[in-house]
Amino acid sequence: MNVKTKRALLLLLLVVWDVLSVIVAINIGVLVTTGRHIPRSQLDDMTSFLTIVTICYIIANVLTGSYKVIKKRKAEFGDAMRLAIACIIGAAATYASTLFMFDGGTKNFSYFYIGDSFTIMPLYVLYVICVFSWVLMIIGRMGTRFFEMANNYWITVNNRDSMKRVLIFGAGEAGSALVKKLQENPQDNRIPVAAIDCNENIWGQSIGGVPILNGGNEILESSIKKFQIDEVIVAIPSASRKLLKDVLASCSNEKVNMLRFGTIEDVDLSDLSNTQIGNINLEDLLRRDSVDLDMEVVNSFIRDKVVLVTGGVGSIGSEICRQVLSFGCKFLVIVDFNENGLFEINNEFQAKFDTSRYVTILGSIRDLNRLRELMAKYKPSVVFHAAAHKHVPMMEINPREAIKNNVFGTLNTCRACEEFGVEKFILISTDKAVNPTNIMGASKRIAERVVGMMNARHKGTSYAAVRFGNVLGSNGSVVPVFRRQIEAGGPVTVTHPDMCRYFMTIPEAVQLVLEAGAMAKGSETFVLDMGEPVKIYDLACDLIRLYGYEPDEEIKIEFTGLRQGEKLFEEIQLGDEAVEKTPNNKIFIMKSVPEKEEELKDKISELGEQLTAMSMDELCGRVLELVPGFKHNKEGGQL
Repeated sequence: MNVKTKRALLLLLLVVWDVLSVIVAINIGVLVTTGRHIPRSQLDDMTSFLTIVTICYIIANVLTGSYKVIKKRKAEFGDAMRLAIACIIGAAATYASTLFMFDGGTKNFSYFYIGDSFTIMPLYVLYVICVFSWVLMIIGRMGTRFFEMANNYWITVNNRDSMKRVLIFGAGEAGSALVKKLQENPQDNRIPVAAIDCNENIWGQSIGGVPILNGGNEILESSIKKFQIDEVIVAIPSASRKLLKDVLASCSNEKVNMLRFGTIEDVDLSDLSNTQIGNINLEDLLRRDSVDLDMEVVNSFIRDKVVLVTGGVGSIGSEICRQVLSFGCKFLVIVDFNENGLFEINNEFQAKFDTSRYVTILGSIRDLNRLRELMAKYKPSVVFHAAAHKHVPMMEINPREAIKNNVFGTLNTCRACEEFGVEKFILISTDKAVNPTNIMGASKRIAERVVGMMNARHKGTSYAAVRFGNVLGSNGSVVPVFRRQIEAGGPVTVTHPDMCRYFMTIPEAVQLVLEAGAMAKGSETFVLDMGEPVKIYDLACDLIRLYGYEPDEEIKIEFTGLRQGEKLFEEIQLGDEAVEKTPNNKIFIMKSVPEKEEELKDKISELGEQLTAMSMDELCGRVLELVPGFKHNKEGGQL
């Protein structure tokens, strides 16, 4: 019997019980208040009355939600109170019906035999009926709970040997809720056998019969062995990155699976019933304090505005699209040169948003006339420029294409914004633009300078940039590569044991973009306090452990050497940039030396005019003029 069928049967039984409860309560009420049963001669006349009274009570139970106990699978104090209200409503309806049916003297079902004569039902009889109905209905609900407990116990006893033995890490509110969840759902094939918590005050106690062991993380491995644990479930929504990594290492050493019961984002501690058990992911292990988004500022920036996003199907661009639609933009224009990506994002958005709120447009930022056409037709107020070539090794092979797209595509978009009165233009930049050693980073640094130049020259549009590090799970990032290598059995390839990168989640990066856009007045380069950089080697080890393997033993890690254009450490601040704080303590502004607009304009114009005829050496020389300090290995590039 499946869950839905079982709950439907329980609901039917409960309704039948309530009907019987009302009938019995009426008889008890008359007996208690008069000392006599209802006369046999009056029983036939009572049938219609009992039917009406029963219907009144059942309807009252439905209206007050008294049958929701079936969905929650347990009775609580609030359910008893709702049931009391339902009984009071039922009693009031009963009294109203007796008054309505009283015909002034004819003996019928409105009368009761009280003493030696027939009379209308007294109020004190209704009080007694109300109380006894409530008590009997509560007994029925306790019975459904007892049935559930007995059924769960029976399933657990019969399947105990085949069920996964679970150790719960964390015995607070979430841990207690998890114990109950597992005990009430034996069909999930898990049985909690022990719990661990770092709080010494609860050591030696128990949760639902599950003992809380004396110790914290230091006893995890020994406890896994002692209790023959198959799974460890972390039930601490606010668990730190360090704690998760420590637990993961212990689980990896003992070859047991590690799961998680909710995160701080999706757990409501006032109602943990819907919280799910899920896998630990890499984002959990790299998690930092989330960006404290100023919802009011972002709302006023986005709501009722026409927004255009270039590169709208990429990792960052598509998340910008999701969030601006969620913040209530008036209309969204999604522009990209990837037709397959446009098709996929359209399919995704059709299921989530009204199709009248957005449009998908095939177009390239290299085509200025196409951009002008779109600006004229849709008249956007805000433009997020996420379109770019971002893959470092690929741009080393095709440097000319990096310049065409990242520099002149940005210039085209800026010009179109100026011509059609866009309020704000926000460039999505990268930490690779700081002291770049590759063409991709250099092209993004030039793009930042283009934004500064346009802001200085044209006062109608505010131009700004947002600079951040790597995003987890983005197209072309290291994580999907590692996953494929692990799934193939290894080896996992890391370029250098000391290589470090800053990492962010995609939603976190987009939050920065949105709030920075709201703050922007023009010429700023916004950056996020990205915390400590992460070693790529450590990241690879964590990911291997998430798959249940031991790094360098079951899955080998090989070092391949730095690729062309790569450097060991990325930076987020240029030497001549001054740092300014913003109202958000996670977001900063880097203020550069003001651009010499005419000189920069001339250099960029020359670069554009001669780009197709340049050799690799000449191209790197021109880039060096625009990006002082650019250091590049010119070998291997193809124009």
